[in-house]
Amino acid sequence: MTDPISAARTAVEESANLAARTAAKPKQRAPKAPPLVGPVRYNLEAFGVAILGAVLLKWFCLEAFQIPTSSMQPTLMGSSEAEIYDRLIVDKFSPVIREPQRWDVTVFGYPLQQNQNYVKRLVGLGGEKLFIGGGNLYRVTVAGNERSFEVLRKPDRIQEGLWKEVYPARQLLHEGQKVLGGMLYATPTAAWTEDAESGSLTVALEPVVGRVYKLQFKDNVDGGFVDRVWDGYATDVALAIREKAGMRECEIVPDARITVSVAPEQMLEELALEVEVRRPGKPVMTYGLWIQKGTAKLVAQRGAEPPMESPGFVFELPAGVATEVGFAHVDDELIAYRDGDIARRFDCLDIHIREGCELPASTPSATGDHASVPQLRLKGQGKVRIESLRIDRDLHYTKRGFPYAQDLIEIPADHYFMMGDNTLQSIDSRGWTSIEIGVLPDNTVVKPEDAKTVEGGRVLRGNKRPMPSSMPPDRDETPVVIQSRDALAMIDEFGEVHALKARANVGEQGFLIEPAVARDGERAWAPPEDWHGFVKREHVRGRALLIFWRWPFPRFSPIR
Repeated sequence: MTDPISAARTAVEESANLAARTAAKPKQRAPKAPPLVGPVRYNLEAFGVAILGAVLLKWFCLEAFQIPTSSMQPTLMGSSEAEIYDRLIVDKFSPVIREPQRWDVTVFGYPLQQNQNYVKRLVGLGGEKLFIGGGNLYRVTVAGNERSFEVLRKPDRIQEGLWKEVYPARQLLHEGQKVLGGMLYATPTAAWTEDAESGSLTVALEPVVGRVYKLQFKDNVDGGFVDRVWDGYATDVALAIREKAGMRECEIVPDARITVSVAPEQMLEELALEVEVRRPGKPVMTYGLWIQKGTAKLVAQRGAEPPMESPGFVFELPAGVATEVGFAHVDDELIAYRDGDIARRFDCLDIHIREGCELPASTPSATGDHASVPQLRLKGQGKVRIESLRIDRDLHYTKRGFPYAQDLIEIPADHYFMMGDNTLQSIDSRGWTSIEIGVLPDNTVVKPEDAKTVEGGRVLRGNKRPMPSSMPPDRDETPVVIQSRDALAMIDEFGEVHALKARANVGEQGFLIEPAVARDGERAWAPPEDWHGFVKREHVRGRALLIFWRWPFPRFSPIR
């Protein structure tokens, strides 16, 4: 019988010997698996993933667009005159996670041609009653026969980008035009002198009782402080736009900003920066910053009524030192600036200008009793040096020429009201107009009511923007009249193009279609029209994020 202890010892020794032999053998690696794909397939897959990522990024997040028209100038340039067409990066993801906000520069599907992207500024929200007047926008609350107006003020960061330089920008447009006696008028004339090299002005004040020294902006060449479409551009671009636009109908602009550097030899008795607004048959409105012996106040006054005044605040103008002073009347608010910083704000909604800014079509320039006049007013003694004078005007919203925006604009829920920054050259929510035409099964155009009585007849609705037949077709034109073929090309509201049979003409009487079948006494007819001034929430596609230029290398500028 085998000894158990000996047997266990023998088993342990054999196990140790086996482990030693195993450790002494070189370790063999497992055979390498053959590659699953070759280099060509690997690169193709990588390339495909990159394309898919780019498509998804464009579809859901960011997309680039080029600005083709002038409606958002100068925020977004699409100038055929200057041949400048900004490129825009649009954030398409933000409308998914937040509601569009007022003042967003918004990209959306045009309501009357939904496959076409438009870009405008969102100014009205669903459920609001909107009023356009005096260059401003108001939200209106109606209670019985009473209306209350709340001005829609632009945030400072947006407002700063919307000021349009008027002086000295306009001075640079007209070689040889005088500053004193041409662009600016000074009284008494003999007290004022101009340094031609530096452009600075000097006034010699005398302490005569009742004497006031004034410097007023007039601009006899371009018609005064009005909303010219070339304001706010570099000189070369402004010249090109001015040459093409001409002196068309305009409005006086009550919202202005004046900045100036003032260096008095002695402490001034008074310095006032003001905007004086005159309208026929209405009291003169005056908005200003009045500085008297180191104390300032913001003032709004209607005619001879007692003025509204802010509480006084310290505003020193030390003798022998140049101080930058600024004042703005904008969105029914007065703002005082010192050395570029805001010193005080004051609400003047009760002394407003919501009407009377429109100049007659026969007189597209300001006149003595119909004008907005930015001005400086001084009292004291000794010489005062005035440098770096700059006068800006606000973006001026107008309903002129748009019959659908005459009074209150009631915005439906889940819709938005859009306007271009270049309001005189923008086709936007104020004027989007549709037409309806009837079409028979053989594509012959008839009146809509006639098409409804024919089996297979249909009614098409699309954008109304026809051009005169004598002009070459425009990219946004619809319908397009082809007189030589008795044909009509029309794009409907869904973006589908239709080739139709019709004898039509665009002339002084508008867009007219001749009867498909000649009948006694029947004349050419105009398609019925309707206003489509609102953008549905579902048609908002993104928010403008960046402007970029491709040449000579990419440069980016954020959109405000």
